[in-house]
Amino acid sequence: MHRLPVELLQAVFLLLVNDTPNCPSIFSTGTTTMSVNFASPPLLFTRVCRHWRDVAHSTPGIWSRIKVELPGALVQPLKPLFPSLLQYWLARSGNLPLTIRIEQILPSNLSYARAPNDGNSRLLKIIYDEMGRWETVFGCPAELGLSDNFNTPQLRTLEQLWDISDLTKFNAPNLRHLRVMYSLSVSIRSFRPNAACGSIRHLYLHQVLPSGIRYFPAIFPRLETLDVHVLTPHIRGMDMGSHSDTYSCLESMTLPFDHLSRDTFTIIFRGLHLPVLQKLTLVLGPGKPRVEKITEALAVAGSCNIRVVDFRLHESGNDLDVHALEPLLSVVQEVAAGTWIEALGGKELDYEFVYASSLCRGIY
Repeated sequence: MHRLPVELLQAVFLLLVNDTPNCPSIFSTGTTTMSVNFASPPLLFTRVCRHWRDVAHSTPGIWSRIKVELPGALVQPLKPLFPSLLQYWLARSGNLPLTIRIEQILPSNLSYARAPNDGNSRLLKIIYDEMGRWETVFGCPAELGLSDNFNTPQLRTLEQLWDISDLTKFNAPNLRHLRVMYSLSVSIRSFRPNAACGSIRHLYLHQVLPSGIRYFPAIFPRLETLDVHVLTPHIRGMDMGSHSDTYSCLESMTLPFDHLSRDTFTIIFRGLHLPVLQKLTLVLGPGKPRVEKITEALAVAGSCNIRVVDFRLHESGNDLDVHALEPLLSVVQEVAAGTWIEALGGKELDYEFVYASSLCRGIY
């Protein structure tokens, strides 16, 4: 390896670092212990030989991705080595945009997690000092305290925002991808959109009320994809306040399709305008789905030109009646169903059939 040109060795380093799942980890933490993770690149490269160390130090790209596991309240005190090493790592990345994953191991006694923690604060302060370079952040720093104002001009992806109200803490005019864990009705009704909202194109919601979905066009007017993992039961009589009924840019929507009340999808789609929606993906749980629910809901949408309704079948199997899908072709052009399967290079969809209005028959 000493004979390899420096440029080639740098390329190998970059491939190895970028292939590390969830970003290279700087620390290894347990419930009460914390150590430096020298077994993971790029720190591993610095311990092989002097030549590798020099090449690693001169390659900013291998230091621009990092996972920081916060020590938690039970690791006391924090050794000076840890904040010094974090500063060293980030300094080696030069001026490159940063991808940061922030994790915290929570103890079984959550009262410890809520207690003030000097160790966490010292590490977070170092990360916050680089917020101008944040490009992708996993694990929302807003919920971890220390700051109510995040000036992040390069931020494009923000994952695991605990509540939608935390978005008001971010000055992020280039934010494109947002993942929110909980969109509570109170948060939605009181939310005041900021500049970041106008730039978001792709939104993932872990949990939201059906009526809340109708409120998001007013918050995220340029949304192109919407992915909802859990629809919480609708609360009758809940007034979500004024809202827009038009998703003017939305091209793809993914919703869970399980044993919800019959009017859940009607609440979402009645009078809702989706002028450019191309694909509606419905993720099925186990059991026999009531396909007529979605047919009825799409029939009362304000304007809807969906090309495809795509059923994602549960891996344990679904009793999906192909003949029950035919009425859907009165409101969409094509119906498909597929299951995720393990394949070379990751998971891929195995489509069991495509049912198209132009063919009026199943293709198996």
